[in-house]
Amino acid sequence: MYSLIILAVLLSVGLLALRLWRGERLRRLALERIGLEGEGDFMTPAVTAVEPEAVRPYPRRYYWVPPAAGILVAVLVLWGTGLPRPYALGFGVLVTAIASLLEIRLADRSRETIESQLADAIDLMVASLQAGSALLAALEATLQEARRPMREELQSIIARIRVGEDPRSVVRQLARRVPTESFRLFCHALLVHWETGGSLTSSLRTVGRTIRDRLEVSRRINSQAVESQVSVVAVMAITYGLVVFMLYQNPIQFKKLIYSAFGSSAAAALMMLQAAGMVWIWRMSRIRF
Repeated sequence: MYSLIILAVLLSVGLLALRLWRGERLRRLALERIGLEGEGDFMTPAVTAVEPEAVRPYPRRYYWVPPAAGILVAVLVLWGTGLPRPYALGFGVLVTAIASLLEIRLADRSRETIESQLADAIDLMVASLQAGSALLAALEATLQEARRPMREELQSIIARIRVGEDPRSVVRQLARRVPTESFRLFCHALLVHWETGGSLTSSLRTVGRTIRDRLEVSRRINSQAVESQVSVVAVMAITYGLVVFMLYQNPIQFKKLIYSAFGSSAAAALMMLQAAGMVWIWRMSRIRF
């Protein structure tokens, strides 16, 4: 029975890795077809320069926390309780899935915050440019009203341009440091202005309106997905509530079940299915545009 559980886990991990690889391959092919990768991409300089330091993307991700939490819980269940070994595997997988979804949720909230601040910053830049200010002066005026974390990004841009760095290189690094579509649109508009000249006001106004529309659509989809997420939490709460109730009503017979080989393996399989269900619901409600 243990070998079947391990085989099922390995098969699930392999299928997930295959799906992620296929999605990344399709994304790369799509970008190549529309000319956003390779020589024609504004985000890629013609001559690759050696960066003085590695670019740390925003928001900062903690990919190691969910597996560490799962392993810690598995070790505590295995050595700190008298439960059979399959429970350690089941709780470890379930806690890893929950911690992963929480980490992704926190990253999405940080990303949404900085994109909303970018839209506000673009409105201030448009107002300054319409008043006759230069681009760097408009950035400095926007900096006075910006809040964290957008304020830190604007400070970095202005400081690096003032010390003599190439503005196009600074903007490209901003697009790599905050790898979102909203910042990519903003950086494209600035790069086109520095490459070809012309009026920047209309381009930034369109970019700001597009960012706000994207945020509005994202919030509507997230609000619609709350119902399914609450349903998943309610079903899980009912499941574990029934376990506690049955253990309280008939402890002797129920302990025989959960400590048996079949009962422990079935419970571990159930917890892994719950983890797969939560990830599936998250994937279905995930916005992509």
